[in-house]
Amino acid sequence: MPKKLKQSLPFVSAVILITAMAAAAELTGEREILFPEIAAIAAGSLISPGLKWNTSAPRLFILIALGSVMGLLIVLYLPMALYLQMSLAFLSGSLMLLLSRTTFAPLISSVVLPVMLQTRSVIYPISAVILTAAIVLLRSAFEHMGLIAPSHFEPEPKPDKRAFFDMLIRWLCGSLVIIIAVFSGFKLAAAPPLLVAFTEFWKKGSAAQKKPFAVGGVIFLCALIGALLRAAFAFLGIYLFIAAGVSVVLVFAIMKRTGLFIPPAAALSILAFLIPSESVSVYPLLILTGTTVILLITKLRAKIIS
Repeated sequence: MPKKLKQSLPFVSAVILITAMAAAAELTGEREILFPEIAAIAAGSLISPGLKWNTSAPRLFILIALGSVMGLLIVLYLPMALYLQMSLAFLSGSLMLLLSRTTFAPLISSVVLPVMLQTRSVIYPISAVILTAAIVLLRSAFEHMGLIAPSHFEPEPKPDKRAFFDMLIRWLCGSLVIIIAVFSGFKLAAAPPLLVAFTEFWKKGSAAQKKPFAVGGVIFLCALIGALLRAAFAFLGIYLFIAAGVSVVLVFAIMKRTGLFIPPAAALSILAFLIPSESVSVYPLLILTGTTVILLITKLRAKIIS
């Protein structure tokens, strides 16, 4: 196999996996199969130069499994207002992240997504687990082939009172965004991948704090690509899973071109294929609004603690 073709295997494999996921969801009519965060996990595991998070393969898999089940249980057994459910899901994911001693923030989306969509099917966690396992196995294979640099996991410091307090402040700020978004009727402004981005941007010295306009631009562009392709392919009567595949190709290409590997942005491009059709036209604007808010909060927080 030519060297250049071999080096493209992680990129191609990620696109094929995401396209197959979208095809399975569309052709079977089971929308719960569509797990947008798998695009984020693929971006951070297979597309970025190194593993984007400080975690190990077993922890990554287990956290997604636990998070997806947790989100489903909140919907099934804790009947309450949507903003309370989403806030609780955000808190649950944030606590899991802290206690896991990793930086694998996408687990937060695995908890919040089924809550926001009010998913009640066990298909959701099953799909999340299978897709995550596929990413883990692909990364392991590519590491063995020398196509991806091996990662080394070093547990984050054991959380102390200060870490819990910091997490609590982040949760309160995120919950405020959730409440405003839900009560205004535009819950997508607090879309789960944005809560993941908020968590990742919260860390001192994050790319978002250094390059807020560039980071915000990439996030908005990825959401716009997903929405435009869904609308265009729906208008033309072409299978939407093809549009989803084209979307991730463009998103991954943008990340490689700009050097800004922002996993939540990839998830937002696929989330555009899961939302109600009537929300597609306003989706990019809502994501831009939510992105602007979380960037302002994280920037303000960085100035306060500096």
